[in-house]
Amino acid sequence: MKVFLALLATLFLAGLLGTLWPQGAMAPDLFLVLALWYARSQPYYLGLPGAFLLGLLQDLLGYGLLGLHAVGLLSAAYAHYGASRRLTEGAGLGAPFAFLWAFLAKWAGYFLVVYWLRLDLPPLAPLDLFLEGLFTLPFFLMALRFSGKQP
Repeated sequence: MKVFLALLATLFLAGLLGTLWPQGAMAPDLFLVLALWYARSQPYYLGLPGAFLLGLLQDLLGYGLLGLHAVGLLSAAYAHYGASRRLTEGAGLGAPFAFLWAFLAKWAGYFLVVYWLRLDLPPLAPLDLFLEGLFTLPFFLMALRFSGKQP
């Protein structure tokens, strides 16, 4: 029930931010936040398929290339599991570094799909990636606070 309510909140906030966010600017990736929140609270054999299914849902809702976000969120959850095991849970910077590793893995997964399908790379500036990560990080930290786990 908690996961379903989190999904509804993510859909609501994504729709709200989609209308209020400036056109052309990279909005926070709330589906990444939801996938990492779910992966953090579940073992890897439930978190990885959950992240993949959440990415498929994002692809279906966005009329995008089917599997693009699925591979991105799957690789992000996988990297988050790996980074969370190597970083101390109680350390102050453990959660932001795990998020950074997952965020970079998400984009690596996107580029892997683009390369695999021989598509043209989208015109993307490094500043856009930086701003998306910067705007997504506070939502991730808030999700950790609401889940009861301290970052």
